[in-house]
Amino acid sequence: MAIEPKKLEFECTSDEFRVAVQGCGVSVEISADGKVTAYSNSAARQPTPTLATTASAEALKIGAAMPDGSIYAGVSPDTSKPMYATPKDAPLTCSFNDAGKYASKLDAHGRQDWRVPSKAELNVLFENRAAIGGFDTTGSYPAGWYWSSSRDFGYAWARRFSDGDQLSSHRSSASALRCVRG
Repeated sequence: MAIEPKKLEFECTSDEFRVAVQGCGVSVEISADGKVTAYSNSAARQPTPTLATTASAEALKIGAAMPDGSIYAGVSPDTSKPMYATPKDAPLTCSFNDAGKYASKLDAHGRQDWRVPSKAELNVLFENRAAIGGFDTTGSYPAGWYWSSSRDFGYAWARRFSDGDQLSSHRSSASALRCVRG
């Protein structure tokens, strides 16, 4: 028997999304970061970690494939939120400016909020490269080098995924790109 909720709320701001459903003396909230909280008629909040369809960033395993096809890459040091990566690199190496254009137009895995990772986020991708998978670790140029969005004058930070070498590369140089969101 289906039970109609007494109240259904949606909240959406620039950086938060929340769904709340009330019915039969219980309220359930689902936030953008995947946390689920249940409330009974009492004032006490009762977390519901047993729901198999949701997970918080702490419960996710780095390298886990998400239902939408993206890969959980860890927590962004910039946003302190879960960060997801595309499972593969952009199809071609590109200049810094073209990397930004590619990421801003990318419509993948049902999402359109992809971007070039910052230098700190690129470091997270490098540290977790084995779990995330699909990176070019041959050390070859330009495919073995990856762009960050961090720039300085006519240069931008790039990192080689074979050994972790980092350098400030001219923006017209070619490098690989792995897009992130979150």
